[in-house]
Amino acid sequence: MARWAFLLTAFVALAAWAGAQGPVPPAPLSAEDKLRLLRANHALIENLVRDGVEMSKAGRPVDRAAHCRLASRSLVNAIREAARTEDAERVAELTGLYRTVVRDGLLPTLADAKRGVTPNSPADVALRKVRSDSVEDVKDLKTALPAVGNNQRVKDALKQLDELVEALK
Repeated sequence: MARWAFLLTAFVALAAWAGAQGPVPPAPLSAEDKLRLLRANHALIENLVRDGVEMSKAGRPVDRAAHCRLASRSLVNAIREAARTEDAERVAELTGLYRTVVRDGLLPTLADAKRGVTPNSPADVALRKVRSDSVEDVKDLKTALPAVGNNQRVKDALKQLDELVEALK
């Protein structure tokens, strides 16, 4: 019985020690920082919500794909603005979000829409336009990001954009 008590005590002590080794959580944001971030993200949030609502209301998969592309374009515009102001951390964060929206939202929506359209129909032409516009969005980003500098997260984001171009073709 003493062995179990000793093992339990040792386990609790080791667990407490291991828990104390973790990274220190970041300091909470001040109200001033929260307000600054809200102002910086206001237009982006508004556009993403608007396009998300329109996407959910769209009846045809081609229309959903078009609205999803508009949402991703809102992110492209925000990333370009962050690159213009040389805010490398914002560029990296928004580029990761852009990649997620395209990979998990736009690509499956395009695939779903492709299954339901007749080749060379007006819907097929619209779908190909959404796809080509999406490729141009990625290329647009690739030209804007090098202006940010030698930030490693931005370099990683550029590599991820190469993957998106291939997936969109």
